[in-house]
Amino acid sequence: MNKVNICSAVTAKETIISNIFVDRYMKDANGEFVKVYLYLLRHMNDVPGELSLCEIADSLNHTENDIIRALRYWSEHDVLNVDFDGTGVPVSVIINDLTAFETAATHESAVSVSDNKVPSDSASSFSRAEFDELSEREDIKQLLYIVEKYIGAPLSPTDVRTILYIRETLGMSGELIEYLVEYCVSNQHTSLRYMEKVAINWTEQGISTVDAAKDASTLYSRRTLPVMKAFGLSDRNLTPAELDFINRWYDDYGFDKEMITEACRRTVLSMGKPNFSYADGILRKWKTAGVHTLSDLKVLDAGFRAKITVPVTAKAPAPAKTNKFNNFSQRTYNFEELEKKLLNNDK
Repeated sequence: MNKVNICSAVTAKETIISNIFVDRYMKDANGEFVKVYLYLLRHMNDVPGELSLCEIADSLNHTENDIIRALRYWSEHDVLNVDFDGTGVPVSVIINDLTAFETAATHESAVSVSDNKVPSDSASSFSRAEFDELSEREDIKQLLYIVEKYIGAPLSPTDVRTILYIRETLGMSGELIEYLVEYCVSNQHTSLRYMEKVAINWTEQGISTVDAAKDASTLYSRRTLPVMKAFGLSDRNLTPAELDFINRWYDDYGFDKEMITEACRRTVLSMGKPNFSYADGILRKWKTAGVHTLSDLKVLDAGFRAKITVPVTAKAPAPAKTNKFNNFSQRTYNFEELEKKLLNNDK
């Protein structure tokens, strides 16, 4: 049987946005990053290579560095697959199928996870019957009521599933969940998705009591506040990607607060604004060079200045040019003798 080719004379003028993106990724993202993702969706079916970094920046009234930061953010969260060249410029962007990630997460949630890693898919942790049964428990009802009071809004079914996941799957006590919600709301995070991430992080660290959580929160403040101050970030909270940078500087690179804040200070001087990737590059170079203290840094800076300083030598005075004005013997004057003669003439 011959096949019939079916085509349309109508060009699609709609952009479809995944519900998974709206429910899971958009809430915690910077609004400017969301604009970049939506713009990429709009041009997803364009001819490959037709859209340049400069065009994206101009269309959104951003700088090219703003676009690169957004691409890195979505790449770190597996929303995009971005390839960069050796200079950090993106050369290809693939918009990932978020449904595929959701399916994979659902499959992995049924697998036992070792080394203190926990499944992070709360959406499908419970069947409908289990959900209804747990929701009717008095301790759960009380917990949900407290959470609603903290966030100041009714909980959606997805929010309830998240709380049940934290309580039943992660095994957190009601007291610890109350502190978790209080802690997140006090830091201007009312998203249950964000609270779930914090809960997973605490579980992976073995935090099971309120006292242990308070100790971890204190450590968080000691690490993040100096960086926020050095970067001048007083009007927003740090993103998960930015927190990863800070923890890497302390835990992987082994730097102290003074070195980290100095890298942040130099970043602002060079870039004119906060840039965690740039600061990370500075600290990486210092680590490679074996620089671990401010004293080490002074030595490194002195060596760098010595390399770029051009030695200045005194030049011999140029011989006077011979022309019709100075081709005769030049007169010399003894100004002290002239002054004496002038004084004698006045007498």
